[in-house]
Amino acid sequence: MNKFGFDLTSEFLPSFDKFQSDLNKRTMFLKLFNQEVSCHMKFSKDEILACKKLTLSELFIDKIIKNLQVDDYIRTPIKTIDVEKTNKINGFLNKLTKVSSRNFLNFSLINSLESSDIRKAEGLIDILQKSNFSVSLDPEKIFKNFVSNKILKSNENKEIRIHSDSIDIKSQENMFYTKIFTFWEFLDSNDLKIDMHIKKAVECIETTEIKQVYLVYPKNENFHRHIKINCDNQIKTKEYVIKLIPYSLRSTLR
Repeated sequence: MNKFGFDLTSEFLPSFDKFQSDLNKRTMFLKLFNQEVSCHMKFSKDEILACKKLTLSELFIDKIIKNLQVDDYIRTPIKTIDVEKTNKINGFLNKLTKVSSRNFLNFSLINSLESSDIRKAEGLIDILQKSNFSVSLDPEKIFKNFVSNKILKSNENKEIRIHSDSIDIKSQENMFYTKIFTFWEFLDSNDLKIDMHIKKAVECIETTEIKQVYLVYPKNENFHRHIKINCDNQIKTKEYVIKLIPYSLRSTLR
């Protein structure tokens, strides 16, 4: 499933492993979204828990509205209005009123140029405005980033190199390298269709000093054990390892 996100009326979230319920699927999406954005736009644990009852679009809109409701910015006697930001916010609210069943009042941004809450709302507005009230994540990118972050946290005594298409792990003890390629595909152990991925692993072994290659995919009900791939007819050296690795995303539910 290549489309990973939502719009005002639908959610495009994969069902696999522990991610069958709407709650778990939305939680995974929000945790992976948090991984990709700056701190002030991340969803808190309490906000994520609200996806028991709210859709992703409702959660994003509610977070924006909540962060526009700031009292402090009107308490100073200086009446400075940020016209550009006020127009941006009101333009968004006007569009939202037209495409939803809710009615949003006009907003005036007075004396709050440094308000962190306004910046949170503005950042999320920019994301929603960019794609006409929809949000999509690049599943290949977010899965690689998720795996990379986990590897960095669990291999502090090893040298980790993150490349555009792969991850290298170097053992300091025996100077041994492992190459990891990640793929956002839901494999079926009984019907593997990954010839191009295996070819990529073979080329890596044949052309570099790396002799151990892991091909990593999301763990699912049809792919939950390591699978060793035999390529003796393609690889000259006998000292090599190619494995298919199921990688769990269950930690996003914690």
